[in-house]
Amino acid sequence: MIRTLLIATVFLLLSVGCGKNDSQDENRADAQKVMQKTKILIDDAALLGEDPKFMKAFYEFNRELLRRYDIDFRVVTTLSEEGIDLQANRLFNRLQQKSRSHSGKALLLLINPLQDKVRLEVSQALEPIYTDAFVSYLERKGMIPYFRDNKVANGAFMMMELIHDRANDAQTGKEFVPPMDSRSIGGGAKSAAKIGEADPQAKKGAPIDVGSGESPEKVLRKYLQALETHNRNPDLEIYTKATRDFFRKHTVTTINQDNEVRFLSPCLPKQTTLYGEDGEHAVIAALPYDKQRTCSPYFFKKEEGKWRLDIATMARMLRFNTQMAFHFDPRERLRGEGIYYAYAFDGYAFDANGYPYTPREKMPDDARWGFRCGTWFYPKDRENVKREPKKYYRCGIVKVWRGSPAEVRLGLRPGDYIYGVGQGAARIDNATYVQFMDYMKQVPSGARAVVTVRVNHREEIVRRGIAP
Repeated sequence: MIRTLLIATVFLLLSVGCGKNDSQDENRADAQKVMQKTKILIDDAALLGEDPKFMKAFYEFNRELLRRYDIDFRVVTTLSEEGIDLQANRLFNRLQQKSRSHSGKALLLLINPLQDKVRLEVSQALEPIYTDAFVSYLERKGMIPYFRDNKVANGAFMMMELIHDRANDAQTGKEFVPPMDSRSIGGGAKSAAKIGEADPQAKKGAPIDVGSGESPEKVLRKYLQALETHNRNPDLEIYTKATRDFFRKHTVTTINQDNEVRFLSPCLPKQTTLYGEDGEHAVIAALPYDKQRTCSPYFFKKEEGKWRLDIATMARMLRFNTQMAFHFDPRERLRGEGIYYAYAFDGYAFDANGYPYTPREKMPDDARWGFRCGTWFYPKDRENVKREPKKYYRCGIVKVWRGSPAEVRLGLRPGDYIYGVGQGAARIDNATYVQFMDYMKQVPSGARAVVTVRVNHREEIVRRGIAP
């Protein structure tokens, strides 16, 4: 569920590398212009909004669908009074006069809130893969629940993800037919859109309790049971309080849950439980991470003496690519509750997109944190440094071993200039080299280390992490 739930939550999806600088904003605007120009997305009914993150995510995933499977997928919203079957067929064939597919594989999702109808039009080349019955199932169980929660953009994105999943299965089983003309002969299915019609059964499910002595493994199996029985009750005791709040706000569908069962079940025999030094956090993981990328780690937090599943933190930190391989959002990995789960990734470095991998260089055996300091001083202290170097020299990070606690837990980087350590009454401003090194040696295992750094002496950042 966490995978497809995150993919449907398009404002979180594909955010790796999406900062707030001008060039990236321009790239998002370019994605929207490209979609408008090529008629990939036509929002005449103004249902999808213009959020740049959604536009970028939709464009990138749509491009992946075309690149990997040669499927030309388009979305149109309309307020037309013309019958949706006739309009879908007419629009489909007009748009396919300039088909992007080389093999006749094309799909059109038409949404009409005026008629309360949605239809997925299927080209002749895809009818054996996307049968009428299967398309109807995707609409009713995968997309319309989002529509009912007034999340039309999320529902359209979820449909694209489900189309991708089916295409992947078909390609693996070599079910695709030979290339043919890109046209529709009426294949597909229509359903009532039910936009804004809240489903009173959407958050229902029997209670699932947790005993104080039950392990994270037992809780994860109870979660699997909830998925298998389509229990969508957000207030299950297997969830942390933050996770219950998360599920109250987010749409969960039958297909979300079925897909999570499909991914989680084969991973269970491969999993190991890794407990944090604080005794309050645990991670169930399939190791090594770089060989088990489709087996997501699961986070657990002890609340009221019971282990509970922390999907709220997972949703903030984890991302999944089109092949359902997990990785981290680099901006979120060490924020908030995330610092308490970082220990489980000791020994792994992270690439620019947040994928963990095993580094080649080993950290020295006698190193606790795994960093090396150079020295710097304020220009005004040039003469003082000559007389009392220990008092005026400060630490500038010149090396951080990949996969070390300094990188994995604390997020230190070469180029960080150390300005302060600690917090509250124990904080030391303008920490000297000696003060910083003593602080890092003396932070108790399992306690939180807090270091204030500046990058290039400019941006001030507070880095927090749990000491090894």
